Amino acid sequence: MKNSKKAWQVFKTILILLFIFFLINYYQVESGNYQNELTQKTILTEEKIKEFEQDVKDGNYIDLKNYTENNYVDTSNTISKFGNHIGEGLEKIINEKGQDFFKIIKKYFF
Repeated sequence: MKNSKKAWQVFKTILILLFIFFLINYYQVESGNYQNELTQKTILTEEKIKEFEQDVKDGNYIDLKNYTENNYVDTSNTISKFGNHIGEGLEKIINEKGQDFFKIIKKYFF
């Protein structure tokens, strides 16, 4: 009886922590930090687009690095880094266990 109560408390604690991590990651996505991180690395400005079009018309050598600006600002913090680390760890565990599961299925059915 004591072990089942303790196991239930541990399970509830883990479940609450996972829910908190979910809320943190959900907030990061909804606040735009995730999208900002994906799209802000390179931004083409209107002047650079006109310069690019002019170089194409003139037949000049075109290198994408000449037309991009690096306006990336790292908006991550310790909580988001920790959440990403936990997510990557869970992904690795789930992938490994999933592969093991399908190996067992393959063993029995094929």
